[in-house]
Amino acid sequence: MTVQDFIDWFGNHPNLVLSYFIVLIVVSIIGLLFVNQSNFKSPITYVYTILIYAVTIPGLLALILILYSFFFLKTNLLQLDLVAYFVPLIAMCITLVIINKTVPMSQIQGFGKLSGLFLMIMIAFVITYVLQRMFFGVFFVGRFQYLIGFFILLLIGLRIAWSRMIK
Repeated sequence: MTVQDFIDWFGNHPNLVLSYFIVLIVVSIIGLLFVNQSNFKSPITYVYTILIYAVTIPGLLALILILYSFFFLKTNLLQLDLVAYFVPLIAMCITLVIINKTVPMSQIQGFGKLSGLFLMIMIAFVITYVLQRMFFGVFFVGRFQYLIGFFILLLIGLRIAWSRMIK
């Protein structure tokens, strides 16, 4: 089984994918109705942590797939499967907005580490894309100051992402 077979499986079973994300959105809406900052205690915090991870991990994977298909494979975004590529991302955005209206994200356990992981993934994606597009030969085409500036910004970004992830 290849990764493409796995993605095709999600495209061939849209009812399962849609049901999964609808359940997550409904749970977050129920939380919006009944949970507030005063009763946000131990069992509810675990439910919200599971909810965040259950919606964010597929959403981030879908975002990575979309960016990879667009930038590396040069695929037309109109030809991508709606359920496999876009539904997880849309459901992630909707669920995170609903949860953020209920309680601040800083109160949810593990959200800082998840955002740090997202930053590290995006930085690795940018590094990979830049390395693919740049010509590394004996001579660097461009100013040396730009190269130094790029690496300094890259190191600062990695440091911020790493510090958020190990908090």
